[in-house]
Amino acid sequence: MELVIGGAFQGKLAYALETYGLTESDVCDLAVCDPAPGYRCYRHLEALSRREPDAERYLPLFENAVVIARQVNGGIVPMDGEERAWRERYGLLLQKFARNAAHVTRIFCGLSEELK
Repeated sequence: MELVIGGAFQGKLAYALETYGLTESDVCDLAVCDPAPGYRCYRHLEALSRREPDAERYLPLFENAVVIARQVNGGIVPMDGEERAWRERYGLLLQKFARNAAHVTRIFCGLSEELK
């Protein structure tokens, strides 16, 4: 797995398309559909984790793919308890994905930083 993380609108998808030679048809958008086999890239892991409490079960599906995930750990801590709980669950999920990834790249302002 190749994990690409970063904040909203930082250039994660553009980076993945260029770096891994992907096209839009290679990408499964988890914000609008459930994970399905056959894609080379899955984006919006955070959306999947909101509707699927056990998103970790998809690790085998993502094993040979590029996974694009938004970082949500920066900024103001939400007052809503459910939102804080989701952020904690999502942060733990990202840690598991990062441990399983061959490489982890953070994108900030369109610039890449190799973390692993």
